[in-house]
Amino acid sequence: MSLTTRFGLVAGTTALAIAGSAFGGAESDNDALAQIAELKQELAELKQAEGQDWLTEQRAGEIRGIVQDVLADADTRTSFQSSGAMAGWNKGFFLASPDGNFKLNVTGFMQVRWTMNHAGGDNDTSTNGNNYEWGWENANTYLDFSGTVVDPSWSYHIRGNFSNGNGGAMGLTFASVTKDLGNGLGLTVGQFRGPWLRETLVDDPYQLGVDRSVLNSYFTQDFNQGLQLNYESDQFRANAFIGDGIVPASGAVAGSSFANSANTTWNDTETNYAVAARGEYKISGNWSEFDNFTSFRGEEGGMMVGAAAFYERGNQNAGALDGVKGYGLTADFSWEMGGANLFAAFVWTGANGDGIDTAHPWGFNIQGGYFVTDDVEVFGRYEIVDYDLDVSSDTSRFNGFTIGANYFFSANVRATVEWATNFKSFGSNNYSQGFRMDNTDEKNQWALRAQLQLMF
Repeated sequence: MSLTTRFGLVAGTTALAIAGSAFGGAESDNDALAQIAELKQELAELKQAEGQDWLTEQRAGEIRGIVQDVLADADTRTSFQSSGAMAGWNKGFFLASPDGNFKLNVTGFMQVRWTMNHAGGDNDTSTNGNNYEWGWENANTYLDFSGTVVDPSWSYHIRGNFSNGNGGAMGLTFASVTKDLGNGLGLTVGQFRGPWLRETLVDDPYQLGVDRSVLNSYFTQDFNQGLQLNYESDQFRANAFIGDGIVPASGAVAGSSFANSANTTWNDTETNYAVAARGEYKISGNWSEFDNFTSFRGEEGGMMVGAAAFYERGNQNAGALDGVKGYGLTADFSWEMGGANLFAAFVWTGANGDGIDTAHPWGFNIQGGYFVTDDVEVFGRYEIVDYDLDVSSDTSRFNGFTIGANYFFSANVRATVEWATNFKSFGSNNYSQGFRMDNTDEKNQWALRAQLQLMF
């Protein structure tokens, strides 16, 4: 092999080393430099072996061409780095400027669910004319975008949901901007989940079972538009909200509902105003332990108590609820035990005003989970909801329990199977929890559900 050919191979290898360093970033610089040093030593040995007259004018031209190609290729590759821009994976995909002022996090999750429901008697709400129904659904498919702009004190959060509930089209859920004011204070404006029920504030993929409880679906704040003041210290955190609405479900007014104001224009809200506040005291552990209801083996434990209240007043857009006042209180307890968990919550709401009967629905929920192996978690839930309806039938109360298990393929993929029943009767459909309306005097309806969840 001629020296020119061997030098071409050496130069080509050098090109690959330089290009790899440019594309791989700072972490590969040391390796690339070491490879170049070795190649230089090999080149010097080749020169010595061929003698001092090895470099002819033709060979020199060939070498200059190779070097120019190497430098051009390296310059092209480094241009994609945009002055050191960073990208990668850290509990989600991200793009970021080297100074950390601008950042985009891209995450998401999917929940594919199968449900079998059995309602007593010949339930006339069944689409197939019998007391069994089953089928598949795309329960949730979210794309989530968050990050910072200008500097790390300005953050944003945008999420779209492509679930069946939106007909497959993207429905806007989160759309908010937060400013960190320093000293634990922050200000959030836009659309987000207001400070009311803790079960709602824990995000969808971090629930204990397939979905949230029946109690939560009745009293939930869901998504709200407005402004929120935030505070967090080592032991205490609090949020105060003012906006267009806080409780959308009939938990505020039995048999009726305020709107929660999500995705509405300024003139379309059904409330004059709504205010809510929530406070939490951390007895032990870290705040991050309470972002979900599952506590894996080996994780740090923690204990927390919380309480919240809301008040809102309907306007003319609410029709019969014009001038009606809704209000409520809740308290909850969370205990993460590094392999086991326990959560309990009590909710009480009320409403009064012209044209309606004063009503005070309330409910209680207790749930817990335990890891029997590193990958398998069993769980159970018992809950009561008293709708405070002026009726004598069993539809005035939900009284049921749920049992199930989670299998974690990894922290990002899990399968869940659960079975739930109601000892009373359902006066209306509750599809998100697997139930439908019962016929008169029928009870003991049950639902079997299985779900595969993937987060990225």
